[in-house]
Amino acid sequence: MKIDCVFDKGSSKEDTYLIEDNIFGVFDGFNSLNSFVGKDGKTGGLIAAEIAKDEFSKNNKSLLNLTIEANRRIKKKNVLYKFDINDKNKRNLWGTIFAIVRIKSNSFEWVQIGDSLILTIYADNTFKVLIKDYDHDKGLLNIWKGLASQKKENIREIIDRGYLTELRNKVNETYGCLTGEEKAVTFIKKGEENLKNIKHILLFTDGLFIPRKDPSRNDNWNMFVKLFLNGGLREVKDFVRNLEKNDPKCWKYPRYKQYDDIAAISISFEA
Repeated sequence: MKIDCVFDKGSSKEDTYLIEDNIFGVFDGFNSLNSFVGKDGKTGGLIAAEIAKDEFSKNNKSLLNLTIEANRRIKKKNVLYKFDINDKNKRNLWGTIFAIVRIKSNSFEWVQIGDSLILTIYADNTFKVLIKDYDHDKGLLNIWKGLASQKKENIREIIDRGYLTELRNKVNETYGCLTGEEKAVTFIKKGEENLKNIKHILLFTDGLFIPRKDPSRNDNWNMFVKLFLNGGLREVKDFVRNLEKNDPKCWKYPRYKQYDDIAAISISFEA
């Protein structure tokens, strides 16, 4: 078994990753819309991501139970800072999205929430993304595309004024994130896959997604897998960063920031 990792900080600096024994994970923290920063200089997103990483590193329970415990600890930390996680206005909430796998002798367990993904590549180079319904940003990025077509210079400001709050208020109502809310548990997805014929398992946060000109279209996983098979995770990362470098205003490829954080792990098996 060969392990590779790409960790590339963007503007948020809220991603982290776990590589320990037979458990692997990527964590995408997201801060409150009020841009919380603790006394130690860490944002709420990084605090949540590190809490989840620490809990999974214990590797002493089922992946579901580790998720539930991480969610409980995130709630406890929110309460410590006097944030009401039951408030219908969720601007103060922060949390994390993640994807985890645990390798066994003939299979691997997985657990996931949000848009951090797990992709398997088989011996014949076919592939599968383990979940399908993950694109909770699609509607908002379509609005972004419309504003970009008007060459608006302050798109992020416009989005922040109301659209982003509306999307955040849907957390653990229409899509899931680990925020400490009890409803988060209902959005956890999990399973177990046979390792037979699997050549690679990829885990990655959304910063590694190939930018799309049209957010209403599906992600181009064929291109993603082709890049990976040609040069590994770094090939995908370099391709993504090059597109982002040449689109600083996020007009061509609608997205929230020029450079998002990237955390990605590949687990490869000998033929």
